[in-house]
Formats: sequence, C-alpha cells, structure tokens
Amino acid sequence: MRLNLKSSGVLIPALIVGGFLVSVRPVVAEETSLRKDIKPLLQEYCFDCHNAEKAKGDLNLVEFADNDKLYENREVWEKVVEAVELGDMPPEKKPQPTDEQKTSLVHFVEGQLANFDCNLEKNPGRVTIRRLNKEEYKNTIRDLLKVNYEPEDFPNDEVGYGFDNIGDVLSLSPMLMEKFLVAAEEIVGKAIVLEAAQAKARALKGGTFSGKDEDAVNVTEDGTLGFFREGELKAEVEFPTTGEYVFKLRAYGEQAGPEAPKLAMRINEKEVKILEVPATSSKRATYEIRVQIEKGRHTVALAYLNNYREPDHRDPKLRGDRNVFVDKVEMIAPDSGANLPESHRQLITKIPAAGQEHQTAEELLRPFLARAYRRPVTEEELAKVVRFVDMAIEQKGTFLEGMQVAVQAVLCSPNFLFRWELDSQEMQPGQTRELNDYEVASRLSYFLWSSMPDEEMQALAAKGELRKDGNMEKQVARMIGDWKARAFVTSFAGQWLQIRNIWEISPDPESFPKWSDELKGMMKEETELFFQAIMKEDRPITDILAADFTFLNEKLAAHYGIAGVSGNEFRRVQLPADSLRGGVLSQGSVLLTTSTPTRTSPVNRGKWVLEQILGSHPPPAPADVPPLAEQKTVDQSASLRQRFEQHRASAECASCHAKFDPLGFALENFDATGAWRERDGKFPIDASGKLAGGIAFNGARELKAVLKKDKRFVHSLATNMMTYALGRGLEYFDKCAVDAIAEGLEAKGNKFSALVLSIVNSEPFLKRKKVGEALAQQ
Repeated sequence: MRLNLKSSGVLIPALIVGGFLVSVRPVVAEETSLRKDIKPLLQEYCFDCHNAEKAKGDLNLVEFADNDKLYENREVWEKVVEAVELGDMPPEKKPQPTDEQKTSLVHFVEGQLANFDCNLEKNPGRVTIRRLNKEEYKNTIRDLLKVNYEPEDFPNDEVGYGFDNIGDVLSLSPMLMEKFLVAAEEIVGKAIVLEAAQAKARALKGGTFSGKDEDAVNVTEDGTLGFFREGELKAEVEFPTTGEYVFKLRAYGEQAGPEAPKLAMRINEKEVKILEVPATSSKRATYEIRVQIEKGRHTVALAYLNNYREPDHRDPKLRGDRNVFVDKVEMIAPDSGANLPESHRQLITKIPAAGQEHQTAEELLRPFLARAYRRPVTEEELAKVVRFVDMAIEQKGTFLEGMQVAVQAVLCSPNFLFRWELDSQEMQPGQTRELNDYEVASRLSYFLWSSMPDEEMQALAAKGELRKDGNMEKQVARMIGDWKARAFVTSFAGQWLQIRNIWEISPDPESFPKWSDELKGMMKEETELFFQAIMKEDRPITDILAADFTFLNEKLAAHYGIAGVSGNEFRRVQLPADSLRGGVLSQGSVLLTTSTPTRTSPVNRGKWVLEQILGSHPPPAPADVPPLAEQKTVDQSASLRQRFEQHRASAECASCHAKFDPLGFALENFDATGAWRERDGKFPIDASGKLAGGIAFNGARELKAVLKKDKRFVHSLATNMMTYALGRGLEYFDKCAVDAIAEGLEAKGNKFSALVLSIVNSEPFLKRKKVGEALAQQ
C-alpha cells in the first residue's frame, strides 16, 4: 500500500510492506537543520534516557546531536532511524512524537546519509591484505598441486563481521607460520615423489648383442662384451614409452698406447655419445649415457673406435694391445606416469639431462609460480625460487629434491599465503583505481569457490578479457554450476545461518531420550543441499525462507514426522502445500543451534531471525539479569511463554524483547531438536505474535510469509554476501552500493544469480581506494 506522509508542508511518499513502514526518499526536501529542527526533537523525546549518565542501550545521543557530519556516526543514526520507523522508540509509556515529527527525523537522517554516499564521489573502500584461511588454504592446495591436505591442527581462524575470511582479523602468528612450514613439507612430499627417478631398470644381457666379426668383437661365456679390434655389437631393443632413457655401462680396458679406449653408443646408426674408458679390470667403472628415445623398437649398438696394437714398440710405455670390455649394460626407462600421483605428473613434466637442471627448473617453475601467486611473475621472483634447485644440485642432491625444496619455499611465500592487491607508487592517498583482471579473478574465485582461479579465468585475465563481452556473467554462471561452488555453501551459508555451530549443541538425553547425535550431520546436510539447490537452480532468494521442497534421508524424515522417505541417501523431497517445513527457519540445523540443551529458546531464535534474516542488531542484554529459571519474580510453574511475559514486564527488558520474542515464539511448535510438537509439557503451544507496526501472525508458516515480504531480508542477505565477497566489514560509504543492489533485485525476480552478479559488478568489488591522509580525512 502506498500513502503520502506530510512533512513540513511537503508530500513524502512512503510504502507499507508486510506491516512495516518502508521509507522512500522525498522528491522535494525543504532546508532542514540538525541543530534547528532535529536536535529539539531529540531533546524532547530521547535525551532523558540517552544521555551521558544513563546511556540506555549504550547510546548517548547528546554527544552526536551537534555534529552535522552524520556519516561520521553512521551506525548510530541508522539505529535511531530503525527504532523510530519500527515504533520501538520512544518506549510505549513515554511521550510520543507525532507522525509528522517522526517522518521529518527519518527523512532528514536518510537524506543526509544518502547525499554524502551517493551524490559525492564514490568510495569503493579498500581490503586489508588477506591471508588464506584454513578452508581457502586447503582448497588452494588441492587445486594447485592436486594434493588433499587437511589443516586440522591449524589454529582456528578469527571471525569478523560474522565471517572467517575478513582481512582485518586474519593475522599470522608465529605458531601458524610454523604450521605452514610443516604443512608445506608434508604437502610437497606427497606432490613430488623422489622415487620416481628410480624407474624400472632392465639388464641388457650379453646374449642380446651380436656382431659380424667374432674375431674383432664377441660375447664371452659369462656375458661380457669384448672388443678386441674396431667393430660394433648390436641389439634390437623394445622401448616401452617415449622419454629420456638412462644407460649404465660397467666397463674397463686393457690399457695400451697414448690414450684410453673409446667406446661409442649408437641408436639407429646415429652416434649418441663417445665414452673414454680409463678404468682397468682391477678397478672397473660405471658410465652413464642419457638419451631421448621415441616409444617403439630401436637398434642399440656399442662400438670400439680406437683399437691399438703395438707389441714390439720401442717405447715400453707404448707397447701393448688395447682392448675394451663391457660386463654389464643396464637400461632405465622413464616412468610412464601410470604409477605417479597426478601432482607429480602435472608439475614434473620432464627430467633434465646432466647440466640442464637450471634451465629445466625455470621451464617447470615459471607456470607453477604464476598459478601459485595468481598473477604473472617477474624474472627476479622466478630466479629466487630456481636458486633452491641450483643449491640442491651444488650439494650433490637430485633434481627432484631441488624441486621439492623450491615448491616448499613457494608454499611458505607471502605471495602464496596472502591475497595481494598492490597499489602503484604513483597513486596518491585517496585515489581510486580499478582492479586488474588477475585481482578480479582472485576475488571472484575466492568468493564462489574459496579457492584460486582456474585456468579458464587465468587465461581470460592474461588477455585482459575477464570483464569484456559478458565474460563476468559467463564465469559466474559456470562457477555456480561447478562442484567447487559447494565451498560457497558450506562457508558462506554455514556462517551466515550459523549452522557451523551445530556440533557445539548437545541435547540433554533425559529431556530428549529419542535424540541421536548422528542427526546433527544430517540436519547440516539438509540445509547445505537446500541452499545449494537455491543457488544452482537460480531460484528467488526469498525461497531460502519458505520453499515447497527440502532434502531428507529416512532417519531425518522420521525425526521430522515425514513419511515416505527410505534409505540413508539424501534425496529431494517435495513438500505438500500445507507443510509446516520448507525454508531454513523450520530446518533442524537452525532450530537446534538456537536452542538450549534442555528446551527451546524463543530469545535465541527470535534474536537469530532479527539479526541473520532481517539484519537488525538489538543491544546486548544487561549484565545483571539472571537466567529465567533463577528469577524470583517469575512463576517457574507457568508455561515458558508466561514466564517470558513476566520477565519482560520490566520496562528495561520490554523494549528489546518486543522485537525478538514474537519471532521466537512463532517457532515454538518445533522443540529444541527440531521435532514437531503440539504441547510444551502440559501446556498447549501458543505460537502467535505481533510485530512493531501491528502486523500479527500465528506460527512458523505465517511468520515466513511475513518475512518473505519484508524488504529487510533482501537487504540483509545482500549486506552479508557483500561482506563475505569483499572480505571486509562494510562501511558507511558502502550503503549506496548495497541499497542499489537490494533495490534492483526485485525487477530481476530476486534471482540468486542476480544478487551474485550485482555484487561482482559493483564498484566496491571491482575497485579499491588507496589509504592515506586523504581517505582518513574524508
């Protein structure tokens, strides 16, 4: 219903939705002053309770009433507007301002805040450099190295603004850095297999070889290849795979003449390497030859090149008969990769020949670093990492050992552990810049996947095309449909709905003898599958509150009293039109986590609806209020609802409890474990309630209908999702962006994808402001 409210002679449009007054900014506004027009209203109706001495609700309005820059105390003024719009303030027993006075105050405050935010230069804010949290670290390791690693013994991440991905609170303690070091070593040990170099060796026995002139070359009875004159011995050998093969020849010579015997290896008549064999029969030596060979059958030949026979030379040192012998030939084939982990095959695509380790390390590590750092790398950055391979070789280690150390160093680098968005030196404090495509790709991937960008996003970023030709929309659609988007469900929805806390709740076995702890995981799974369906099917976000389906298995369905579901597997269950289930408010995960071990908690449930669904945060309860069961003024034999009504008879308690108690009591038909009931002990359930503004409802179904129409839900969800996407708390200058997103969703059918796209295309998501004096003064 639309009506016009008259304020100071100006008609101001307003809208009532679901019983709530939703203000609309005035088209015309006369000059109004804080000191001249608004302060007298506050003085008359507010200062008695909200002054320096009393400061009810921890609010002293007197100290703010002379500051014309309302945006500097945005949270305070938003609370004032909310309290006045909902009729919470002044309290019922206090003198009340007229509708005209309320409207004047509300529109003055909203106008001042809106004028600053939306009419002046936009401020996209800036995000503190963010460390990867536990979930992001685990997922990034999985996608970067194909290694599954659970950082179970990492300390828990701090939570800010309701989420554990907020840059301001993600510190790096010495203990956590130690955990990263240990984890890197363990991960690299799984990713790069040192034994891979010890591929299967095959002995080429003497009988494999044959020659044309047995007087010149032959094979002795013990299998030794003897070369008495120049000539060659050949063998037909099957090479099982393409790659670098290693031949190890144990050889010695009968030394004579001015030089050592020379032995050549040939593959298909092409000379591969010439060996000098100074070893003797008493001290034989092994010589190594590496050669790249295609899969298939090839001819391997060993040839004696420099025969010498001077039995009568006048110089005794040059007198004699030079011959060469090979008593062992071993061929080591490259591993086909069939037995290697995917991580190894992805990173170690080749083994270098001797002396080529540095170049090969550069070739392998350059693309790896770009993926690990989520951006192009400089030659200096690459050289620092390749140096670890060089040092391993210098210390007689293997190439793979060097690669292990290099990758371990990358995993401990701030460039990997933190998400960087570096401003150029030329930027002045207060200046705004657009994020580059690599930075946007990183924001997008950690928003929807809690992990690094994949190859497709990185390729678009490399070409500078991520934000062109509708690619952002295409990527969002692709990412939401990908299995990795389950991380968004467990991380964002799990924290927003607070169902991560379900493991901390243990219903009292005496109060609930039928309860089984395995139901906790099932309830959590129901909510996650439900939220995932809303996301993947691109349903209206209001379906989160009320829908005609859910996900159940036999045990959870039986707990809910829903027939026709059998088996342990979860499946989609269509609910009848008159079902009392459907939507998160009636799911066990939410109902259990907002209860106490022995009973329901209308306060916890109502406060949860108020804060998580409607985005309104009441002040904390006074510290000196005892638990309900200990209050002497409350009849402990009365019903729970009656006891709460006696409790809030106190004026100090009434104003806050009036906000959330009706919301909580609407869910009273669900017991503390989420099961349906008609009675609480001997008392019938009274699930009726009335909200500020006069709208009444009875039970969960009617409450959901009211909440679906309340525009605060869309705004609250947009606020929470924007906070999670940015990794920072929202500031006063973000209000315009959030308001525009929330207000524009209705025209887009409130679709889930529309909310995501509105966030990723917003200025706070795509831009950042350099911090400095200019920003601090603004």
